[in-house]
Amino acid sequence: MPKKYNKIMEILINFIIILLFNLIFNEITYDEIWNYGFSYNISNGLIPYRDFNMVVTPFFPLLGASFMATLGKNIIIYHIFNSIICTALFYNIKKNVPKAYYIIYAIILYFSLTAPNYNLMCILLTYILINLEKEEKNDYLIGILLGLLFVTKQNIGICMCLPTLLIKAKKKIIKRIVGFIIVNIILLIYLIYNNALYEFIDYCFLGMIDFGKKNTVNYPIFVALVISNIVYLIREYIINKDKTIIYMILIYSMSYPIFDLYHVILPSIITLGYVLNKLKINKKITILAFLIFFILIASNNIYKYKDKTFSYPNTTNSYKYRRINNDVVNTINIYTDYLNKNNHNTFIIDSYAYLIKLNTNIPINKYDLLNNGNLGKNGEYKIINEFDSLCKKEECTFILNKEMINPPKFSQYNKEIYSYIDNNYKEIGSILNLTVYKNK
Repeated sequence: MPKKYNKIMEILINFIIILLFNLIFNEITYDEIWNYGFSYNISNGLIPYRDFNMVVTPFFPLLGASFMATLGKNIIIYHIFNSIICTALFYNIKKNVPKAYYIIYAIILYFSLTAPNYNLMCILLTYILINLEKEEKNDYLIGILLGLLFVTKQNIGICMCLPTLLIKAKKKIIKRIVGFIIVNIILLIYLIYNNALYEFIDYCFLGMIDFGKKNTVNYPIFVALVISNIVYLIREYIINKDKTIIYMILIYSMSYPIFDLYHVILPSIITLGYVLNKLKINKKITILAFLIFFILIASNNIYKYKDKTFSYPNTTNSYKYRRINNDVVNTINIYTDYLNKNNHNTFIIDSYAYLIKLNTNIPINKYDLLNNGNLGKNGEYKIINEFDSLCKKEECTFILNKEMINPPKFSQYNKEIYSYIDNNYKEIGSILNLTVYKNK
């Protein structure tokens, strides 16, 4: 009984730590806003791809939407949902790395848990998949899990299916294919029923080439880390013939095309877990390392935000109990007031769009996330044509950051859309750091 009690307490404490980190310790991020927005939209009856743009397969936001539709649609409920996902991740890391799981979890806590998204879900599903392969569980179940990986993030799901092709037993392959197909038939029915199949194909597959071209980020140090990790894992596979190592290699598909700290560290933690398992580190040392790391994280956050002021709770509608500095809160409220007074055909061409529209309870649409690669195949030209067609008949207002007409090297802003608005509409003023354009 004491052992079971200790396990429950350990899981509960980790859940609370994750929730506190998400809501209080760290500031809000764009990834968090967008992923919360996706689930919020679906929980309000909007259909992904048809009613708003999204470039990944929909399992994670659908799961979040189901949770929010049951318990509530505010950001606290979303973070509770995310904390459950991350607690499940903790449990699977512990199962996979029994001696050194606290070291792995501390790294994820610092780099990843503050931005709830599909990548974390993919890491969780990959750990479960590795454990199932080690235990030689039912192949139908493994096929279903591969299907869930695909409907969470398409490129990772496709890559994770490759080890199945190395299996010599045809019956095992067929069982896995059946499991995979079952999951995807459910997705297909959902898309056809909601008249969103074409848009799904456009955003999630046809637009992937544009996404890759326009969002490539290659920091040499992170590219080198990925290459060195893959070389090490290939060597381990040649020596040990352990098929789960192939999954560890393929999860690095998460890093493409954005080789930055987040997208490289996250898949690397599975490799690190494999290395630490081989080293057989004393568990007491790992717990001590976790406590030291936790103190360092808290100290770093205090230092990082020492020049910013916070009010908790704040004065926003949707993010009242989320840690946001007062300058951002004031910005949100100013744009919210403007949008409430000028809602008709007003387009916010900025990363703040979701943040503001969610705060005003105005439905999101495909014009609220106009980042590079998020628009389907040649999507920016479709958007420009739609703006052109609409604004010839009606009054339109555009709000954007004029500096992003010539964006920095690593930017998600779509230059074509910014340039089109600047060249075809009249600048009439500004709100804070954004410029306002009108056609009439």
